Amino acid sequence: MTDDREFVLGLIEKKARLPQDVDLDSFNYFDSGYVDSLGIIKFIVEIESFYQIEISDSDMESTEFKTVGGLVSIIRRKVASRKSA
Repeated sequence: MTDDREFVLGLIEKKARLPQDVDLDSFNYFDSGYVDSLGIIKFIVEIESFYQIEISDSDMESTEFKTVGGLVSIIRRKVASRKSA
């Protein structure tokens, strides 16, 4: 299975290469413009489709959603809860 972090980084890097000198887990890809308000829907649809999960409005409004590490945590929680359901 694809590593969750690598999957997320791959989606973000579709727009531009990520900076080399930052902690990618805490990198705020949204505020940095890697995923903008126009691209967010496509970004979310790709995640939901790949993982067969649903990203809620409250997920998107959380500060956790805006960082690579936070988004990976959201994905892993949703996948785990789907498997236990």
